[in-house]
Formats: sequence, C-alpha cells, structure tokens
Amino acid sequence: MKKLLKWLLVALGVVVLVVVGGGMLMPSKVSVSRDLVINAPAEKIFPHVANLKAFNKWSPWADMDPDMKVEFSGAEDGVGQIMSWESTEMGEGSMTVTESTANERLVTALDFGQMGTASARFDLASDAGGTKVTWSMVSELGNNPMARWFGPMIKSDVSETYDKGLAKLRVVAEGE
Repeated sequence: MKKLLKWLLVALGVVVLVVVGGGMLMPSKVSVSRDLVINAPAEKIFPHVANLKAFNKWSPWADMDPDMKVEFSGAEDGVGQIMSWESTEMGEGSMTVTESTANERLVTALDFGQMGTASARFDLASDAGGTKVTWSMVSELGNNPMARWFGPMIKSDVSETYDKGLAKLRVVAEGE
C-alpha cells in the first residue's frame, strides 16, 4: 500500500511538473495576423473598420450570437469610441479605439474581463488589386503556465474568425 501511495505521489508530481514546466516553455504572447486584398480604395473600407457602430455589420462575432447585447459609449468617432458587449456565447468585454489614422490604421484595446486583454489593429495599404487589409492581434498571456497552454488554441480560433471577418468586410466594402 505504501509503495502504491509513493508511486501515485511521484506520478502526480511528474504530471504537475510537465504541466507547469511545459507551460512555462510555451510562448507568453499570442500573435495573430491575417490579411486580404479588397477591391476597393481605403477610403471606402476604413469607415467600416473605424466606426465601431458599423463593426457588427461585418463582424464574425455578431453571427455567433445574434442575441448579443452591445452598447456604445465614449467618442462618436475616432479615438475614444467604446463598444461593450455581453453574450452567453462570447462572454463580456469591451473594445476601445486607442489610435486612428484615417484610411491607414485603427488600433483598439480589447478587454475580455477574466479572460484577459489584447491589442488589435487594422492596417490598410495600397495593393495592385485594391487595398490590402491586415487585421492583427497581440495578447500577453503572462506567467500563468495554464494560460500559456491555451495560446495555440486561441491563435487557431482567432485566425479562423479573422479570415471570416475579412471575407465579410470584402463583401460589404466591394458592394458599395
């Protein structure tokens, strides 16, 4: 019985060491970047990105929970716009515009409550076929080894969702 208990404690210790040690070896930051060329000038695309009230017209998250409660506060446009949401599917959070350069760049601070924070941005650049729109996000996972284990899953999910969102943005912008 003592040998079994000793073996179980050693096995438990090894599992904890692998989980914690492995987590500490994983990246402490998640970075995602997706892009798409849209056959429209930046002047037609940027208003859909820069105005948070227009965001849910092409946002992939709006489709995931049509009952999501969304509120807007802060500035009417540009820096200081805030969009807050509450959803049974997406949780609670907010997005605040922290930088806006007309027809070029929009940067937002994302707060997902207990799930953490991130920074997202849209960069628009001229391309042979129109405008290349790059949607990127960076999230610091910190020193929590358990949070670091979720990094690859977050990157995969966000990449897929960004691709869907950019495709919907293309339809909206090119349809004008």
